[in-house]
Amino acid sequence: MTKNNWLIPSLIGIGLLSLALSFLIATRTEKQKPGEAPLARIELNLGKVFVLRKSMTQKETLTKRAALFALDSVETGPDGDATMDFDSSYRIRVEENSLITLDEEADRTVIIIKRGDVQVESFGKEGSVYISRDGIRWTATDYEQNYKKQAPTQNLPDLAPSTEGTPEMAAGKIEGGLTAEFIQETLRLQRGSFFKCYTQLLQKTPGVVGQASISFTIERSGKVYNAEIASSSISDANFKKCLVDTIRRVEFKSFTGDAISTVFPLKFE
Repeated sequence: MTKNNWLIPSLIGIGLLSLALSFLIATRTEKQKPGEAPLARIELNLGKVFVLRKSMTQKETLTKRAALFALDSVETGPDGDATMDFDSSYRIRVEENSLITLDEEADRTVIIIKRGDVQVESFGKEGSVYISRDGIRWTATDYEQNYKKQAPTQNLPDLAPSTEGTPEMAAGKIEGGLTAEFIQETLRLQRGSFFKCYTQLLQKTPGVVGQASISFTIERSGKVYNAEIASSSISDANFKKCLVDTIRRVEFKSFTGDAISTVFPLKFE
C-alpha cells in the first residue's frame, strides 16, 4: 500500500514535468521558425538597422543581436552598419543604405543584394556562402576578391543616343512614351551581364582594359535587332559576340512611331 501511495504522486510529477518541458521546447521552436536553423547571426555596429521577416511584412529594429533565417531581410539606414556571422566562418558587413535578403539553397546560403553593398571581412568555407547581385551569382570570395575590384558599374557610361533621324531621342522623348531615360535605365540593369562578358575575357587575357560601343535598333514591339559592335578597342571576337548577344536579349516595352536606332558605349577597366 505504501509503495502504491508513493508511485502515483511520482507518476503525476513526471507527467507534469514532461508537459512543462514540451511547452518550453514548443515555445522556443516557434520563435526560431519550426524546422529551421539560423542562416546567420547579425550584430548592430552603429546607426539604424532593421530586420524584416515574413516576406518583409514584419519590421524589427535591431538593438543588439538577432538570428537570421531563410527569406529574412536586413535594411540599413544612411548611418546604419551591421555585421553577419555565419557558421562557415564567413563574416560579412552590411554597409549603409543597403537592403539584402538571405535565402538557402541545399547546403549553401545566398545573400541577395537589392540595394547598396556588402563587404566580406573574414573568409570561411569556400562555396558555403554566395552573393547575388544584378542577377549574377558569385561565391562570397569571388565577389570580394574579383567582382568588386573589377566591376565596371561606375565606368559604364550612360546611353549615347544617335540623334540622326531621331530628333525625339535628342529631346529625351520618344513617341508613344518610350524615353531615352527609360532606354538608359533598361540597359543599366543589364550591366551584370555585360560584366560577365568582361569576366570571361579576363580569364583568357588578364588585365585587359578597353572600350566598346554597340549599335542596335529597337522595333516598335520592343525587340532588338541589327545589333553589332560599332567600335571596340578590344579585339577578342568572343568578347564582342557576348556583348552583342547580351543586347539582343534585352526587351523594351512596345511603343508607337518609327523604330529607334542608337549606340551604347561601354568602358571596361
